Amino acid sequence: MALSHGRSGCSHRIRRSRRGRAPQIVLTVGTGITFTAVVLASGATAASAGSGAARATAVPSISSLIASPASSATLPVPALTTSAPTVATQPTATSPIPRATATTAATFTTALTAAWRSYLAGRPGSISVALYDENSDQTVYVTKNRRTGWETASTVKLDILADLLSKTGTAGTLPASQLARAKPMISVSDNNAASALWRTAGGTAGMNAFYRSLGMTSTTAGSGGYWGLTETTALDQLKVLRAVSYPGPYLSANARSTATSLLNTVIPAQRWGLTAGVPASVSVQLKNGWLPHGPGWVVNSLAHVHGAGKDYVMAVYTRDSATEQTGINTIAGLSRIAWSAVPTGR
Repeated sequence: MALSHGRSGCSHRIRRSRRGRAPQIVLTVGTGITFTAVVLASGATAASAGSGAARATAVPSISSLIASPASSATLPVPALTTSAPTVATQPTATSPIPRATATTAATFTTALTAAWRSYLAGRPGSISVALYDENSDQTVYVTKNRRTGWETASTVKLDILADLLSKTGTAGTLPASQLARAKPMISVSDNNAASALWRTAGGTAGMNAFYRSLGMTSTTAGSGGYWGLTETTALDQLKVLRAVSYPGPYLSANARSTATSLLNTVIPAQRWGLTAGVPASVSVQLKNGWLPHGPGWVVNSLAHVHGAGKDYVMAVYTRDSATEQTGINTIAGLSRIAWSAVPTGR
């Protein structure tokens, strides 16, 4: 379901890596099309990479929308504009997609960066794409048509969940009332549930505090209850994905397990995007977001892909796609390239 501010599917109509500066490549391809690519190695951060560090632009277009279940309770949220729910289609690779193959960590980042840039040169809109490979401890980040931020739409629901779980200690379980809302918020991208949990998390101030605690310097929580208009970058969102997917100081093992269990309930109709090109035997936990905004569509996808010797998290944010499906197709192409480029590890 495509909404416009904070309901199911979140379609708002309003709008690691060593210390030291990471190498940055800026490429101009034709009039008005620019790319910024940054490769971060063991422990590098966006800050260490410099101000122009991470940004990837991908074109959004989604059509797998599920209408949020009717709720008997009326939540005080800004008015939303919704469109008729449609069924998203995971595109089949019918046109040539640059293939990035590499067998070592030393070469896959270069191959992946080049393949993504080549692919995005032919895709519309503004795109931010980033990937962290756990086996090699490498991060790749590419941006097309740089912006100060991309609207999260419903991907922010994973951020909300991560914030709430970060407060559960070693038990890692949510209070019954929160869990009752977290389930539909994740599985069917219910917006009423997200609005309630956004308030539980402390709203704009609470979420900004969470983002700062993770070191997310390019993310600002939406104001006035418009959580779907939170602005971020793919590189910043890798911090949320890593906190949810790998051991660290933010979420306990039990909390991460809770997150995984909930993400595994995302309904089939919303499992498009970063599942593309990934074998069915490989595990993919993901949360997508879509929103008609401005002159086109905002279409985004966050995922943890692990199996067959590979383990990575990936984020794609797109803007200004003419249709939802255009955005979905862009994300799917980036996903196929990523799966072929990331080498197998331990």
